Amino acid sequence: MNSISTFIKTGKDKIKKEDHSNVVYKINCPDCNHSYVGKTKRKLMTRLKEHIRDLNKPSNSLSVISCHKLDSDHTIDWENSRISDSEHSYYKRIVSEMIHIKRQENGLNKQSDTERFPEIYLPLIGNSSSPHT
Repeated sequence: MNSISTFIKTGKDKIKKEDHSNVVYKINCPDCNHSYVGKTKRKLMTRLKEHIRDLNKPSNSLSVISCHKLDSDHTIDWENSRISDSEHSYYKRIVSEMIHIKRQENGLNKQSDTERFPEIYLPLIGNSSSPHT
């Protein structure tokens, strides 16, 4: 005897990575093993396109990832950016971003991105860089 569940599938359609919103994301530079961590409330693809368009701005207003690409002539791996965390709360997303920035080995983020993160928590998050780098 067949049950109705064999005919009707319940479950949600998978959302593509680039269509996710309220995320903390990481973009890698495969040429030198550096990375950039960011956060966005909007769709990830929208934010990645902004990063890419940023390369056409005047040099005094470039983001750190754009500066890295232009200064080093490296290739940024936009397509394989990954979602590190998903968080609807803005304040939790900020904390998550700071944690993921601190966990990077070769981060491109400015130190000011994490200045509100108490250094006493660094041993708990398993960061791979020292607190003053």
